[in-house]
Amino acid sequence: MKKPKLSELTLREKIGQTAVFRHSLLEKFSTIEEIEAYHKNNVYGSTWTMEHTKEVYRVIETALGNPELAGYKDAMYVNYLNTVNRAMTIPTMPAIDATHGVNYKFEGHAELSTATSLGATKDAELAYRYGKYLGEDLHTFGIRWLWSPVVDNAGKFKGTRRMSSNREANKPLLEGFIRGLHDAGIAACAKHFPGDDPYDYRDSHFCTSAYAQSYEHWRATQSKDFEDAIAAGVDSIMVGHKTFRALDDTRVNGNYLPSTLSYKIITEELKGRMGFKGVVLTDDSDMKALTAICPREKLYVEILRAGIDMVLGPTELDYIDLVEKAVLDGDLPESRIDDACQRILDMKEKYGLFEQGELTEPTEERREEIREKLRTLSKDIAEKSMTLVANKLDFLPIDKANIKKVKVVYIGYSDSCYENIKEYMVAEFAKHGATCDVQDTFEWADNDTLNDYDLIIYATYIGFHAPAGGAYFFNEKCDMLRKLMTVATEKSVGVSFGDPDIYFNYFTAAHAFVNTYSDSPETITTFVRALYGEVPFSDYFPFPLNPITRTNEV
Repeated sequence: MKKPKLSELTLREKIGQTAVFRHSLLEKFSTIEEIEAYHKNNVYGSTWTMEHTKEVYRVIETALGNPELAGYKDAMYVNYLNTVNRAMTIPTMPAIDATHGVNYKFEGHAELSTATSLGATKDAELAYRYGKYLGEDLHTFGIRWLWSPVVDNAGKFKGTRRMSSNREANKPLLEGFIRGLHDAGIAACAKHFPGDDPYDYRDSHFCTSAYAQSYEHWRATQSKDFEDAIAAGVDSIMVGHKTFRALDDTRVNGNYLPSTLSYKIITEELKGRMGFKGVVLTDDSDMKALTAICPREKLYVEILRAGIDMVLGPTELDYIDLVEKAVLDGDLPESRIDDACQRILDMKEKYGLFEQGELTEPTEERREEIREKLRTLSKDIAEKSMTLVANKLDFLPIDKANIKKVKVVYIGYSDSCYENIKEYMVAEFAKHGATCDVQDTFEWADNDTLNDYDLIIYATYIGFHAPAGGAYFFNEKCDMLRKLMTVATEKSVGVSFGDPDIYFNYFTAAHAFVNTYSDSPETITTFVRALYGEVPFSDYFPFPLNPITRTNEV
C-alpha cells in the first residue's frame, strides 16, 4: 500500500496514529473477531511490546489452531501483528523497550551486554555493532522501533541503561549505535527528555520528580546529549515526566507541570528552538508522576495539546473516543492531530511499513545466526569494559597456582544473574583448575569457613527496577552486608554485575572491587578470566565513583 495522505484519512484514523497500543489490553478480548473488529475501528499507530507471558496471545493462537501455545513467543507476536494489520487501514509500527536485548521478553534470543558496559569501552565500532545486531534481532519478528538510546546524563541512581556521564565519550557511541539501528531497518528513540537531574534520585514510575537545575546548566549539559542524538539522525524522542521549573513553572492543583504536559518544554523548546522534526512521544502514560497530576479523562488531550505526537500506552480501550470527542467539541484543534499524524506516517514510510506485507517468523537458522553475533559482541564488549575500581593490596591478578577453592556469595535481586553465576562462573573457574561454591545467603557462621578458601568473591546486583521502588539493598540483603567482608578480606574481591554505585554505597572498605556493568554469560566468564590476568582491566569510569560529589574521591 502507499503512504496515505492526511486528506484520505478519517479523524479517527488520524487520532489512532497518535497512540501506542498497550499490548496487555489484548486480554480484554474473548475472540479473534473482537480483536479484529476493535482494530478496524481503532487504527493504532504503534503497539507496545511489553513483558508478558504467552497467555496474552491465547485468543489469537486458539483461532489459528494452537490452543496449547506451543512454540516461540516471537512467532505468536508475528501472528498478532498480522492479525491486527489485516484489520487496520494503516499498519502498526511495532515498538519495544529493550535497551540490552529481548531475551527477558522473548525466549530463544541471546542476552546482550548493557548500555553502560558499552559506554565503558568508549568504542564507536562496538556501538555500531550493538545497534546493528540488536536491530537485526528485532527486525526478524516484526519490531521496527526501539526506544533507545537512553541519553539521560545520569543522576544519583543510574542503573545500567545509560552509556556514561561523559558527553564527549558518548557522542561517537550515540552516532554509532543509531547508525547501526538504521542500517538494520530500526527507528531509534532518544530518552528521556529533558533529562535527569544530577542529584534527584526519585523515580517517576512511583512519584513526582524534577529536573531542578537552571536553564543555563541544562543548556550546557543535558541538552547537548539530546542535540547530539538529533544530529545523529534519531527518529524520535521520548519525553519523561519530570518537572523542569526553569522552563515551565506552571502549577496545576498546586503541583508543577510534568514535561509531558508542558507546551513550553515540548513545542517551544524541543520542536521550536532545538528544531526537532521527528516523532515526540511520552514515557509510559500510566506513571504516577503523570497520573497524579491529571485524571485520565483529560490526560491524553492535554498531552497532545502540549505538542506530544504519540501517547505511550493508554490504559483503557477508549483513547480514540476521548480524543475524538475533544476535537469534535472544539477543545483540541484538528491541526494538532494532523501535525502529529504526519510525523508518524513519515517515520513509518522511512522504515518500509507500507511495503512490508505479511510478516513471517524467523527460522531457527536465522535465530542462531543472530544469537551467535550477539554472544560474540557481548564477549568483545566485556573484554574492554572491566573496570578495576579498587586493588589496594595488589591482590589482582590472582595466581592460578594458588587458587584451588573459590567461595562466591551472591547479594542481589536478579534470579538470572544468580543462575548465570552458578552456571558460567563455576564452569570458568573449573577451566582454571578451581572448584567454586556459590551461595545466596550469609550468616556469621559462614565467616568461620572462609579461611578454607583461596579466593572469596562477593558478587552483587542491583539493576533497573531490581528492586522495584528503590536503588538500594534492604532487609536481609543489608543483614548479609553487615556480616560479610570481616574475615579473609585480603583474599576477597567484590564485583558489581549491575549498578556501578554499589561500590560507593556498600564496598568502599573492600581491598579489591570490579565493576562489570552487566550480568550476561559472556561478562561473567570474562570477569573470571580478568581475575587471572587473561583480560586487561580498564581504569576508565563511565560514571564518577562518588555520585554525590560526582568525582572519583570516595
